[in-house]
Amino acid sequence: MTDQEKTLLVALVKMVDQYLDEYKGQVDSLSMSAGEHAIEALAEFGLMENINTRFGRWTEAGHKFRAEAQGWPKNSN
Repeated sequence: MTDQEKTLLVALVKMVDQYLDEYKGQVDSLSMSAGEHAIEALAEFGLMENINTRFGRWTEAGHKFRAEAQGWPKNSN
């Protein structure tokens, strides 16, 4: 991952956390195309897993990246 990619992914992770709902480990795109594209983009980098066209799930790598991006303690999910 390049520095530019990381910068964009940090912004995308923060937007997903702010605008999409998460319930029982699943991130809901709320049937918004932007949310669906965000989940797909994060999945391409191994940070999320596509469950179906609407839902995604953070991978272990995604949890770590997300914690770092948000400034959370490393063991927080």
